[in-house]
Amino acid sequence: MALIGWLCDVKVWVLSAIVIALVFGFEHPEAADIMVFVLIIQMTLALDGLRFSRADLGTYSRDMVLCLVLCFLVNTPITLLIGSLFMDDTALWYGWVMLASVPCAVSVVTAALYMRGDVKLAMMGLTAVYVASLAVTPVLTFLLLGEAVDPIEMLRYIVLFIAVPFILCIPLRRLNLPRVPKVIGINLFMFLMVFIALGTRRDFILGEPDIVGWLIAASLLRIFVLGFSVMVLMARSGVPRGRGIPLLMMTTWRNSGLSVSLCMALLGTVYPAAVLPCAVSLMVETIWFAVAMAVVDRVWPVADSTGQS
Repeated sequence: MALIGWLCDVKVWVLSAIVIALVFGFEHPEAADIMVFVLIIQMTLALDGLRFSRADLGTYSRDMVLCLVLCFLVNTPITLLIGSLFMDDTALWYGWVMLASVPCAVSVVTAALYMRGDVKLAMMGLTAVYVASLAVTPVLTFLLLGEAVDPIEMLRYIVLFIAVPFILCIPLRRLNLPRVPKVIGINLFMFLMVFIALGTRRDFILGEPDIVGWLIAASLLRIFVLGFSVMVLMARSGVPRGRGIPLLMMTTWRNSGLSVSLCMALLGTVYPAAVLPCAVSLMVETIWFAVAMAVVDRVWPVADSTGQS
Protein backbone atom coordinates (compact mmCIF):
# COMPACT_ATOMS: atom_id res chain seq x y z
CA MET A 1 0.00 0.00 0.00
CA ALA A 2 2.88 2.32 0.75
CA LEU A 3 4.22 1.73 -2.77
CA ILE A 4 0.82 2.58 -4.29
CA GLY A 5 0.80 5.79 -2.25
CA TRP A 6 4.18 6.79 -3.64
CA LEU A 7 3.18 5.92 -7.20
CA CYS A 8 0.04 8.06 -6.88
CA ASP A 9 2.03 11.04 -5.56
CA VAL A 10 2.88 13.31 -8.50
CA LYS A 11 5.56 15.09 -6.41
CA VAL A 12 7.59 11.88 -6.31
CA TRP A 13 7.46 11.53 -10.08
CA VAL A 14 8.32 15.18 -10.75
CA LEU A 15 11.23 15.20 -8.29
CA SER A 16 12.57 11.97 -9.79
CA ALA A 17 12.28 13.41 -13.30
CA ILE A 18 14.22 16.53 -12.29
CA VAL A 19 17.06 14.56 -10.72
CA ILE A 20 17.36 12.02 -13.54
CA ALA A 21 17.18 14.71 -16.24
CA LEU A 22 19.92 16.83 -14.66
CA VAL A 23 22.15 13.82 -14.01
CA PHE A 24 21.83 12.02 -17.34
CA GLY A 25 20.22 14.50 -19.74
CA PHE A 26 18.20 13.45 -22.77
CA GLU A 27 19.51 13.85 -26.28
CA HIS A 28 17.27 12.51 -29.03
CA PRO A 29 16.64 13.91 -32.52
CA GLU A 30 12.91 13.16 -32.17
CA ALA A 31 12.52 14.66 -28.69
CA ALA A 32 9.86 17.14 -29.84
CA ASP A 33 7.79 14.42 -31.50
CA ILE A 34 8.08 12.22 -28.42
CA MET A 35 6.85 15.12 -26.30
CA VAL A 36 3.83 15.55 -28.60
CA PHE A 37 2.89 11.89 -28.13
CA VAL A 38 3.44 12.05 -24.36
CA LEU A 39 1.24 15.11 -23.92
CA ILE A 40 -1.62 13.72 -26.03
CA ILE A 41 -1.73 10.51 -23.97
CA GLN A 42 -1.41 12.39 -20.67
CA MET A 43 -4.17 14.83 -21.63
CA THR A 44 -6.45 11.99 -22.75
CA LEU A 45 -6.04 10.15 -19.44
CA ALA A 46 -6.57 13.36 -17.47
CA LEU A 47 -9.75 14.22 -19.38
CA ASP A 48 -11.23 10.75 -18.90
CA GLY A 49 -14.25 11.01 -16.65
CA LEU A 50 -15.42 14.47 -17.74
CA ARG A 51 -19.19 14.11 -17.94
CA PHE A 52 -21.94 16.71 -17.84
CA SER A 53 -25.47 17.26 -19.11
CA ARG A 54 -27.22 20.09 -20.92
CA ALA A 55 -28.78 21.13 -17.62
CA ASP A 56 -25.28 21.81 -16.28
CA LEU A 57 -24.79 24.49 -18.96
CA GLY A 58 -27.60 26.52 -17.44
CA THR A 59 -26.52 25.93 -13.87
CA TYR A 60 -22.88 26.87 -14.42
CA SER A 61 -23.09 29.30 -17.35
CA ARG A 62 -22.12 32.39 -15.32
CA ASP A 63 -19.23 30.64 -13.61
CA MET A 64 -18.03 29.28 -16.96
CA VAL A 65 -17.77 32.86 -18.22
CA LEU A 66 -15.97 33.81 -15.00
CA CYS A 67 -13.51 30.96 -15.57
CA LEU A 68 -12.75 32.35 -19.04
CA VAL A 69 -12.18 35.82 -17.57
CA LEU A 70 -9.89 34.55 -14.81
CA CYS A 71 -7.87 32.33 -17.14
CA PHE A 72 -7.34 34.67 -20.07
CA LEU A 73 -8.02 38.19 -18.76
CA VAL A 74 -6.40 37.86 -15.32
CA ASN A 75 -3.89 35.01 -15.38
CA THR A 76 -2.61 35.66 -18.90
CA PRO A 77 -1.79 39.40 -18.37
CA ILE A 78 -0.12 38.66 -15.02
CA THR A 79 2.02 35.95 -16.64
CA LEU A 80 3.00 38.32 -19.45
CA LEU A 81 3.80 41.09 -16.95
CA ILE A 82 6.17 38.85 -15.00
CA GLY A 83 7.57 37.40 -18.20
CA SER A 84 8.34 40.91 -19.47
CA LEU A 85 11.22 40.95 -17.00
CA PHE A 86 12.96 38.60 -19.45
CA MET A 87 12.23 40.53 -22.65
CA ASP A 88 15.94 41.20 -23.19
CA ASP A 89 16.34 37.49 -23.91
CA THR A 90 14.21 36.70 -26.96
CA ALA A 91 14.06 32.95 -26.35
CA LEU A 92 12.98 33.28 -22.72
CA TRP A 93 10.41 35.95 -23.57
CA TYR A 94 8.93 33.72 -26.26
CA GLY A 95 8.67 30.94 -23.68
CA TRP A 96 6.76 33.22 -21.32
CA VAL A 97 4.42 34.24 -24.15
CA MET A 98 3.71 30.60 -24.92
CA LEU A 99 3.04 29.93 -21.24
CA ALA A 100 0.66 32.91 -21.03
CA SER A 101 -1.20 31.89 -24.18
CA VAL A 102 -2.13 28.33 -23.23
CA PRO A 103 -5.23 27.51 -21.13
CA CYS A 104 -5.29 26.37 -17.51
CA ALA A 105 -4.07 22.93 -16.50
CA VAL A 106 -6.37 19.92 -16.69
CA SER A 107 -5.38 19.40 -13.04
CA VAL A 108 -7.98 22.04 -12.14
CA VAL A 109 -10.40 19.10 -11.87
CA THR A 110 -7.94 17.09 -9.76
CA ALA A 111 -7.46 20.06 -7.45
CA ALA A 112 -11.22 20.42 -6.98
CA LEU A 113 -11.43 16.74 -6.11
CA TYR A 114 -8.59 16.77 -3.57
CA MET A 115 -9.35 20.17 -2.03
CA ARG A 116 -13.12 19.62 -1.74
CA GLY A 117 -14.10 22.08 -4.41
CA ASP A 118 -17.03 21.89 -6.80
CA VAL A 119 -15.82 19.22 -9.23
CA LYS A 120 -18.66 19.80 -11.68
CA LEU A 121 -17.86 23.52 -11.81
CA ALA A 122 -14.21 22.65 -12.45
CA MET A 123 -15.25 20.37 -15.32
CA MET A 124 -17.59 22.92 -16.88
CA GLY A 125 -15.07 25.74 -16.53
CA LEU A 126 -12.28 23.59 -17.96
CA THR A 127 -14.40 22.67 -20.97
CA ALA A 128 -15.26 26.32 -21.65
CA VAL A 129 -11.63 27.39 -21.36
CA TYR A 130 -10.36 24.63 -23.63
CA VAL A 131 -12.96 25.27 -26.32
CA ALA A 132 -12.08 28.98 -26.22
CA SER A 133 -8.36 28.23 -26.34
CA LEU A 134 -8.75 26.69 -29.80
CA ALA A 135 -9.07 30.30 -30.98
CA VAL A 136 -7.49 32.31 -28.15
CA THR A 137 -4.11 30.56 -28.05
CA PRO A 138 -3.29 30.88 -31.78
CA VAL A 139 -4.49 34.49 -31.83
CA LEU A 140 -2.45 35.48 -28.76
CA THR A 141 0.73 33.86 -30.04
CA PHE A 142 0.27 35.51 -33.43
CA LEU A 143 -0.23 38.95 -31.87
CA LEU A 144 2.72 38.60 -29.47
CA LEU A 145 5.20 36.49 -31.47
CA GLY A 146 4.37 37.54 -35.01
CA GLU A 147 6.24 35.58 -37.63
CA ALA A 148 8.27 33.68 -35.04
CA VAL A 149 5.48 31.08 -35.04
CA ASP A 150 3.40 30.12 -38.07
CA PRO A 151 -0.23 30.71 -36.94
CA ILE A 152 -1.50 27.82 -39.10
CA GLU A 153 1.06 25.49 -37.55
CA MET A 154 0.10 26.74 -34.09
CA LEU A 155 -3.58 26.07 -34.80
CA ARG A 156 -2.73 22.58 -36.00
CA TYR A 157 -0.91 21.78 -32.78
CA ILE A 158 -3.63 23.29 -30.59
CA VAL A 159 -6.23 21.10 -32.29
CA LEU A 160 -3.89 18.13 -31.90
CA PHE A 161 -3.26 18.76 -28.19
CA ILE A 162 -6.79 19.77 -27.16
CA ALA A 163 -9.43 18.49 -29.59
CA VAL A 164 -7.82 15.08 -30.10
CA PRO A 165 -7.65 14.20 -26.37
CA PHE A 166 -11.27 15.28 -25.94
CA ILE A 167 -12.23 12.94 -28.80
CA LEU A 168 -10.05 10.06 -27.60
CA CYS A 169 -11.43 10.16 -24.06
CA ILE A 170 -14.93 9.31 -25.40
CA PRO A 171 -14.13 5.68 -26.32
CA LEU A 172 -11.75 5.50 -23.33
CA ARG A 173 -14.76 5.86 -21.01
CA ARG A 174 -15.95 2.40 -22.06
CA LEU A 175 -12.92 0.87 -20.38
CA ASN A 176 -13.98 2.29 -17.00
CA LEU A 177 -10.36 2.63 -15.94
CA PRO A 178 -9.90 2.27 -12.17
CA ARG A 179 -8.72 5.43 -10.46
CA VAL A 180 -5.35 4.15 -9.19
CA PRO A 181 -3.98 2.85 -12.53
CA LYS A 182 -5.20 6.02 -14.26
CA VAL A 183 -3.50 8.29 -11.69
CA ILE A 184 -0.27 6.30 -11.99
CA GLY A 185 -0.46 6.58 -15.78
CA ILE A 186 -0.99 10.35 -15.62
CA ASN A 187 1.96 10.66 -13.23
CA LEU A 188 4.15 8.53 -15.49
CA PHE A 189 3.51 10.80 -18.45
CA MET A 190 4.08 13.84 -16.23
CA PHE A 191 7.45 12.32 -15.35
CA LEU A 192 8.26 11.95 -19.05
CA MET A 193 7.26 15.57 -19.79
CA VAL A 194 9.51 16.97 -17.07
CA PHE A 195 12.35 14.59 -17.93
CA ILE A 196 12.31 15.43 -21.65
CA ALA A 197 11.85 19.18 -21.11
CA LEU A 198 14.77 19.44 -18.67
CA GLY A 199 16.90 16.66 -20.09
CA THR A 200 17.07 18.23 -23.55
CA ARG A 201 18.17 21.53 -21.95
CA ARG A 202 20.48 20.05 -19.31
CA ASP A 203 23.65 21.77 -20.55
CA PHE A 204 22.00 25.20 -20.55
CA ILE A 205 20.53 24.69 -17.08
CA LEU A 206 23.85 23.61 -15.58
CA GLY A 207 25.76 26.27 -17.54
CA GLU A 208 23.47 29.20 -16.70
CA PRO A 209 22.36 28.65 -13.07
CA ASP A 210 21.81 32.39 -12.53
CA ILE A 211 19.21 32.57 -15.32
CA VAL A 212 17.47 29.44 -14.05
CA GLY A 213 17.46 30.96 -10.56
CA TRP A 214 15.71 34.09 -11.84
CA LEU A 215 13.18 31.93 -13.68
CA ILE A 216 12.43 30.05 -10.47
CA ALA A 217 12.05 33.33 -8.58
CA ALA A 218 9.68 34.70 -11.23
CA SER A 219 7.63 31.50 -11.17
CA LEU A 220 7.41 31.63 -7.39
CA LEU A 221 6.08 35.17 -7.69
CA ARG A 222 3.55 34.20 -10.38
CA ILE A 223 2.35 31.02 -8.71
CA PHE A 224 2.96 31.15 -4.95
CA VAL A 225 2.36 34.85 -4.32
CA LEU A 226 -0.59 35.08 -6.71
CA GLY A 227 -2.07 31.74 -5.66
CA PHE A 228 -2.01 32.30 -1.92
CA SER A 229 -3.06 35.94 -2.25
CA VAL A 230 -6.18 34.89 -4.19
CA MET A 231 -6.85 32.05 -1.74
CA VAL A 232 -6.74 34.37 1.27
CA LEU A 233 -8.78 37.07 -0.52
CA MET A 234 -11.53 34.61 -1.45
CA ALA A 235 -11.60 33.08 2.04
CA ARG A 236 -11.88 36.47 3.74
CA SER A 237 -14.49 37.65 1.23
CA GLY A 238 -16.74 34.75 2.14
CA VAL A 239 -16.55 32.94 -1.20
CA PRO A 240 -17.71 29.33 -0.60
CA ARG A 241 -14.73 27.01 -0.87
CA GLY A 242 -16.63 24.63 -3.15
CA ARG A 243 -17.04 27.37 -5.74
CA GLY A 244 -13.78 29.12 -4.96
CA ILE A 245 -11.30 26.28 -5.49
CA PRO A 246 -11.93 25.94 -9.27
CA LEU A 247 -11.81 29.73 -9.64
CA LEU A 248 -8.54 29.86 -7.67
CA MET A 249 -6.98 27.29 -9.98
CA MET A 250 -8.16 29.12 -13.10
CA THR A 251 -6.40 32.22 -11.76
CA THR A 252 -3.16 30.42 -10.89
CA TRP A 253 -2.45 27.43 -13.11
CA ARG A 254 -1.40 27.31 -16.74
CA ASN A 255 -1.07 24.13 -18.77
CA SER A 256 2.70 24.26 -18.50
CA GLY A 257 3.04 20.81 -20.08
CA LEU A 258 1.20 22.05 -23.18
CA SER A 259 3.42 25.13 -23.37
CA VAL A 260 6.52 22.92 -23.06
CA SER A 261 5.34 20.81 -25.99
CA LEU A 262 4.50 23.86 -28.12
CA CYS A 263 7.89 25.44 -27.43
CA MET A 264 9.72 22.26 -28.36
CA ALA A 265 7.64 21.69 -31.50
CA LEU A 266 7.48 25.28 -32.80
CA LEU A 267 10.43 27.13 -31.26
CA GLY A 268 12.89 24.41 -30.31
CA THR A 269 15.10 24.64 -33.38
CA VAL A 270 15.68 28.42 -33.36
CA TYR A 271 14.99 29.23 -29.70
CA PRO A 272 15.81 26.11 -27.65
CA ALA A 273 15.85 28.02 -24.34
CA ALA A 274 12.19 29.04 -24.82
CA VAL A 275 11.12 25.83 -23.11
CA LEU A 276 12.76 26.79 -19.80
CA PRO A 277 10.11 29.21 -18.39
CA CYS A 278 7.47 26.57 -19.12
CA ALA A 279 9.46 23.69 -17.61
CA VAL A 280 10.24 25.70 -14.48
CA SER A 281 6.57 26.67 -14.21
CA LEU A 282 5.60 22.99 -14.41
CA MET A 283 7.83 22.19 -11.43
CA VAL A 284 6.80 25.17 -9.31
CA GLU A 285 3.09 24.58 -9.95
CA THR A 286 3.45 21.01 -8.68
CA ILE A 287 5.14 22.20 -5.49
CA TRP A 288 2.53 24.93 -5.00
CA PHE A 289 -0.31 22.45 -5.30
CA ALA A 290 1.27 20.25 -2.61
CA VAL A 291 1.68 23.22 -0.26
CA ALA A 292 -1.82 24.54 -1.04
CA MET A 293 -3.38 21.19 -0.12
CA ALA A 294 -1.49 21.25 3.19
CA VAL A 295 -2.67 24.75 4.24
CA VAL A 296 -6.09 25.17 2.62
CA ASP A 297 -8.03 23.83 5.63
CA ARG A 298 -6.42 26.44 7.88
CA VAL A 299 -6.75 29.34 5.47
CA TRP A 300 -10.16 28.37 4.09
CA PRO A 301 -11.97 26.03 6.54
CA VAL A 302 -14.71 23.90 5.06
CA ALA A 303 -16.88 24.67 8.11
CA ASP A 304 -16.99 28.29 6.97
CA SER A 305 -18.08 27.50 3.43
CA THR A 306 -21.19 26.19 1.71
CA GLY A 307 -22.03 24.57 -1.55
CA GLN A 308 -19.44 21.82 -1.37
CA SER A 309 -19.63 19.21 -4.07
